[in-house]
Amino acid sequence: MKSNNTFVGIIVLITIILVTIATFSLGCAEPPAIPDNESVLTEENNSEYVYGDANVESIQILTLESFPVQIHVIATGYLPDGCTAINEKTVLYDEETKSFTVHITTIRPADAMCTEAIVSFEESIALDVNGLEKGTYKVDVNGVTDEFELQMDNIPQE
Repeated sequence: MKSNNTFVGIIVLITIILVTIATFSLGCAEPPAIPDNESVLTEENNSEYVYGDANVESIQILTLESFPVQIHVIATGYLPDGCTAINEKTVLYDEETKSFTVHITTIRPADAMCTEAIVSFEESIALDVNGLEKGTYKVDVNGVTDEFELQMDNIPQE
């Protein structure tokens, strides 16, 4: 009788393990739909990647006490899953409007099966403020804006 109970217990345990494996496999088997305009085929390894914009929640502008003054922007936000990573950070300066536009993009393998938990990030971006005159400057990082003020011309004396 005891060996019969042991055999039934082993069968139940194997069944539970197989059902668990099947459940996880079915839940993760289908990658999310990818819009055609966002996917790019790279020549290096013939893998397809999806590019997007990082979700920036807040920015903090730091003024480093030096001369010439240095300005850094700390952008914090989140990535939509465990496979998405920061790709590029580009900074454009518009002299006419005295504004910096920072664009943070993301990259993700198109066919990857990923955790669907969001992942927070913090990126530091240096702004090139050498040679700028005294005044107030605007900063836009993926739609989140703030401004900083240069108290004096940031032009090094020779």
